[in-house]
Amino acid sequence: MFPWRFATMAIDRFYRCLFVLCLTTLGLSSNAVAKPRIIPLQTSAAFSSRSPESHWSVPIKSTDGSTAYVLSLEPDFDVEHHTVTLELVLRHSGDKNDAPNLLDPTGRRHGLQAYDFAAKDLSQGAQKSAFGEKRTLSLKGLGLVVRIAVSNAAVSPISAGNYKLDALDLRIEVDNVNP
Repeated sequence: MFPWRFATMAIDRFYRCLFVLCLTTLGLSSNAVAKPRIIPLQTSAAFSSRSPESHWSVPIKSTDGSTAYVLSLEPDFDVEHHTVTLELVLRHSGDKNDAPNLLDPTGRRHGLQAYDFAAKDLSQGAQKSAFGEKRTLSLKGLGLVVRIAVSNAAVSPISAGNYKLDALDLRIEVDNVNP
């Protein structure tokens, strides 16, 4: 072999190693940004159809003290403006109200989910609902776990087989996956 060929192979190997090192560094820094550590949160959320204040939200702080996420309960109404479902929603701080719910990491929501509290599903009590009274959501992409306990759910019929939510009380914990 010619001596210049060894030099070319060494240079190629060096540039490949440098390329891999750059990709690895970029991958590590993007993961650090995507998964901010949070200060664990324990809170209660209450909804009452009799209360004029139906919006509930709470900030979730990162370990540096800034608001990383906002957790809220958002109502879904029927045509007669009865609250038939409450959806627990997690969004990045500063996101608009129409931003995707981070509790649905696929973005392809279909059917009843563990973060939904539908009057019809709760009509036989939280224990007999599709997800039970205690629900856990693992959000691996965010490095978070959300635990929800339904402490009270009151519904009333509005027509044959249809219900509205009168009251809902939740205990919610949000923590890092590996605290």
